[in-house]
Amino acid sequence: MRAVIICAEPELAVAERDSIPVVLADLGCHTVLGRFDLGGLDEEALLRSPPNVVVVEAGDDLVRAQRAIKKLRSGGVLADTPVLLALTLPRLPALDFSTGFDDFVLLPLVPAELYARLRQLDWKTATFGSEEVLKIEDLVIDIAGHEAKVGGRPLPLTHQEFELLRFLAQHRGRVFSRDQLLERVWGYSYGGGTRTVDIHVRRVRAKMGVVTGGLIETVRNVGYKMRGAR
Repeated sequence: MRAVIICAEPELAVAERDSIPVVLADLGCHTVLGRFDLGGLDEEALLRSPPNVVVVEAGDDLVRAQRAIKKLRSGGVLADTPVLLALTLPRLPALDFSTGFDDFVLLPLVPAELYARLRQLDWKTATFGSEEVLKIEDLVIDIAGHEAKVGGRPLPLTHQEFELLRFLAQHRGRVFSRDQLLERVWGYSYGGGTRTVDIHVRRVRAKMGVVTGGLIETVRNVGYKMRGAR
């Protein structure tokens, strides 16, 4: 899992044994740190390797943390990324639920709870954050019916091919690396290599046809994306 962590003083956070960056690193997460003013974030790098979640560590500074969340939601590469807010219990009564965060967790951290909440946010975004029927040019994906068609012609997709196509369509316009696709489509427990992604993309493109298959674009040295914007 990849996470962007927004906090008051990133330099100090990485030195504290029980801080969110350290806890997530211990759990095997790849983390990127930024300040409340969103300074220190490389937007080009985030586009190449989009995070699964953003964690805003408010601590006792809830005002600046909520201001940072509003700034995140106002636009940019992280505008649609799920946000987890971490705050202390005394600040809970002042929490503004209209700020734009998706969930919150109390400090001090319980590592297992933190990771469970992050996984839940990631899963909810992938599973429920989209339309029931996706239409992109001649491609129509009926998520509930587990069926995809091109120009009215049903595609003979395997389960995994359908899941790959669905995931890319739900996140159209966003680039995913092969490792990210393995993680998000095949699951954390899958033991195969990234070559699996290339094989499935090739098969899906072939079944879609020459013209429509071009909707799945290869981004050189990065991965794949579905053409089009949400």
